[in-house]
Amino acid sequence: MKLKYNKENQKGFRMINFYQKENQKKEDTKNEKFLNFKTEKIESISDLVLSVRGAVLRAKSHKQEKISFNYSQIQNFEIKNVSESLKAKLFAENILLSWYKFDKYKTKKENSLKEVLVFGDFLKTEKEGFKKGQKTAEAVNFARDLANTPANDMTPDVFVSEVKKEFKGNKKVKVKVLNQSDILKKKMGLLDAVSKGSLNKPKLLVLEYFNAKNKKEKPTVLVGKGVCYDTGGLSLKPTDGMVNMSKDMTGASVVVSVLKNLISLNLNKNIVVVTPLVENSVSGNSYRPGDILKSMSGITVEVLNTDAEGRLILADAITYAKKYKPKMLLDVATLTGAALMAVGENATVFITQNDELENTLREIGQETFNRVWRLPSWAVYEKKLKSNYADIVNTATTKWGGTITAGMFLYQFVKDYKKDEPKWVHFDMAPRMESVPEDSLEKGSTGEPVSLIVEFLKKNV
Repeated sequence: MKLKYNKENQKGFRMINFYQKENQKKEDTKNEKFLNFKTEKIESISDLVLSVRGAVLRAKSHKQEKISFNYSQIQNFEIKNVSESLKAKLFAENILLSWYKFDKYKTKKENSLKEVLVFGDFLKTEKEGFKKGQKTAEAVNFARDLANTPANDMTPDVFVSEVKKEFKGNKKVKVKVLNQSDILKKKMGLLDAVSKGSLNKPKLLVLEYFNAKNKKEKPTVLVGKGVCYDTGGLSLKPTDGMVNMSKDMTGASVVVSVLKNLISLNLNKNIVVVTPLVENSVSGNSYRPGDILKSMSGITVEVLNTDAEGRLILADAITYAKKYKPKMLLDVATLTGAALMAVGENATVFITQNDELENTLREIGQETFNRVWRLPSWAVYEKKLKSNYADIVNTATTKWGGTITAGMFLYQFVKDYKKDEPKWVHFDMAPRMESVPEDSLEKGSTGEPVSLIVEFLKKNV
């Protein structure tokens, strides 16, 4: 889809007309040049985002091929503490996010919208905002493409190939791929164990981007869960719980796409992306409940449930990242169904030991419409990971607080950095793995929290 800008409207474009019922001119509602979209007063970022998305979805439902927006309507929306640049960024970004539809496998394409024109008198800061919004949307939609692709076409090998293709020719990005033999040499016993039931072998994909003025400056490491399909292993999921598990690699798609966005903005940061890639399948070779595994860190883990596999592969990836001595480590995963029980379907939850980051992340979450909420990480939750036979168990000895104890499992491997322990944030974005009707997005991956992490890294690293 082509998004373009001009001083005036052009022939052949049907204009989106935002209106409130009480001040709508009668002639506008009957004019075929307009496609009317009723809104409440637009006074917040969520109002703006949902109005733009809703208008685009309405145009698509009317099979429009070319639509336009009179940007003066957007300029007239008074939103407190929102700059003109941010308003423009959100506007452009959400046009493209709501346009997106994953129809790769449809024999008849359903997305009729081909062009969107934005016209008006633009400030320099607004033009810059449009560009940033488009770049962010392109990265988010790349994450959605990866996550929406079914598992038969998105194995660990294919994921690696798609990422290599995306960064091909970029001399600032160094791509490393650890194969099964490398994983065994590194003694990544957790990553290896999860992969054993599948014919598709595991990978550890590493992307290095050292673009700070000081190349020796400690990097930020992004770790993303890449379970390309999750049956639950021998702790088998029911069919209903398995259908969408090709999206269990959304964490990996998010961190790769964050890097894509940061590169497009040419930010002077040192960033390393680490994505462990596996399938958690069932076979005579699958790892079992009751197995005791040795991690790359040396910490031993008693397996109580093979469907708690994401934290296992992330643990070895976190230990691998230790070699970079990161100043900050962020991990992103569709880790627990319990996260939906905690906050519903409208927010990503996060855990951190750093109180200063809480308000920062929540504020940026509101600003990007990638909303987040912190859960506690008190020491009492660590006690629930105690094993009778190994150092820790992979699922807590209580059925309560599953999202927290999963995060605290990962923290055991962050703590293992000892004096080099970085600032750490764990994002459990299982609630945002797929869109819900109130998002005003097409069905499928949301691509969250790409926007949030990009803005966070721009401002705080």
